[in-house]
Amino acid sequence: MKKSMNRPSIKARNASVSAGIDKHITGNVTIGGVAYTPVTLKQVFSDQSTAIDSAETMHTQWQDQVLLTNAANAKGNASYQSLRDYLLGLYGKNANTVLNDFGMTVPKTKGATTVAVKAAAAQKGAATRKIRGTTAAAKGTVEVPVTAVTTITPVLPAPATTTIATAPSAAPATPAAPAKPVGS
Repeated sequence: MKKSMNRPSIKARNASVSAGIDKHITGNVTIGGVAYTPVTLKQVFSDQSTAIDSAETMHTQWQDQVLLTNAANAKGNASYQSLRDYLLGLYGKNANTVLNDFGMTVPKTKGATTVAVKAAAAQKGAATRKIRGTTAAAKGTVEVPVTAVTTITPVLPAPATTTIATAPSAAPATPAAPAKPVGS
């Protein structure tokens, strides 16, 4: 089973391998069916270390770009909302055309609150409660009858008695009185 290595360990290993090649391999070698010169063999390990460095650099750049993008998004979203609020304040009820020019949504208008609209809403609510079975019998406060609270006293087991062997002339031991429950 191969041991998994992290990038710094691989790079350190590759530096050691290159130093070992310089010291001990002077001619061509065939490894895994591929012929290598000392220079081309060192290049295999050098390419691996270079690829690791390149990936780390690109990863760091990507992380930096994500941070920049998140900051730009936060600033852009806050500015968008502030601009929309500004336009609504500046143009008031006539802001619809201006907001459309900016590609912004028009605020929803509130419905009329006439007596007829309120009565219709009350009827609709009553019908919904009736269908769901959540109608209340009476309005106002509901009194809940209070029942007497009973206390439960735990029954404790009688203490264990120990028998001590005594001489025949001794009087028999009297058992201890059972403990009284707490709160009696």
